[in-house]
Amino acid sequence: MKRIISLLLSICTLVNLSAGDKYNERWQNAILEAIKSFPERGGYYTGGRPNDVFSKTTMRGLHDAFKMGVNDSRPEFDPMEACPSFCSSATYAVLIKALLLWDTDGVIKREAWVNMKPYVGIVDALNPEGIGQDDGVGFWGRANANGPGLGVLVAELGVGYNFTAYRGAKTQRNKETLTEKYMSDAEWCSQEVWNHATPGAVMKRFWNRNESRGKDCGAIIGCNDDRTADQEAGHSVIFMGCEGDTVTYWSSNGPGKNPETLGISIGRCHKTAIQRVVFSRITRPEKFNNAVRITPKSVNQYLFDLNGRKHSTTAELKKQLKIKK
Repeated sequence: MKRIISLLLSICTLVNLSAGDKYNERWQNAILEAIKSFPERGGYYTGGRPNDVFSKTTMRGLHDAFKMGVNDSRPEFDPMEACPSFCSSATYAVLIKALLLWDTDGVIKREAWVNMKPYVGIVDALNPEGIGQDDGVGFWGRANANGPGLGVLVAELGVGYNFTAYRGAKTQRNKETLTEKYMSDAEWCSQEVWNHATPGAVMKRFWNRNESRGKDCGAIIGCNDDRTADQEAGHSVIFMGCEGDTVTYWSSNGPGKNPETLGISIGRCHKTAIQRVVFSRITRPEKFNNAVRITPKSVNQYLFDLNGRKHSTTAELKKQLKIKK
């Protein structure tokens, strides 16, 4: 995996960007370097308790990896502790590690780092109440949320910008308008969003299960309380590039029959395996200082509601991501 990442790192600066596009080469290099510091695999686990396979949960791993005392001005982050993992824990973890690599001058203040800590229900000096963070609550709760969690966080903090594309719903019940079209394979594979994306961007993709499983869940943003409805099927990753119609990405990849052999790795899929995609490009990492406003108990209601309360429309998603068209 590290050889692949090194190759991507070497070609990252050669990406052709359109006139007026925004790109922060130093940040992109930091996030790709951060990826190289993570162990391969380490296990994929979404459960809430240790078991015979995993001696600790993913939440415990994040807590152990983010090391910060009451007198520390910034944390240390140990990728080796951040195992097992799941997709959003991996993308959160690599963002924190990249920010530490990038911030060599102490730009990010202590108060912001304290708020970026994952509050996962474990008592410590910074979390004496032992609070946890549901989807949309605090920094970690936003990063871990259904829908465009990290994209919303990027927009809230002003650290970059988002762009998105949607193939459309295939089933009539999931179409948002009577004229909504489900793009052909050729139309979707040639969509401009793929040319705009650059290695190191956060990517939330919504799986297309229409042909493989007969499910239109890739059209859905979030989860509601209707058991008869299609629900979101998403994956939070770091985009690593496209070769033809193959998308390469880094994340914690699973689930599977042997979860202990899964986890942090390079994955690949065809563009047609994706029905909706949100890219978040970080261009102003110094604005992570704005995390001082996202206290551990602050709630983003949009993301909070996507966890079992309601679905989102595409228009609502774009509004939250500050996408104007």
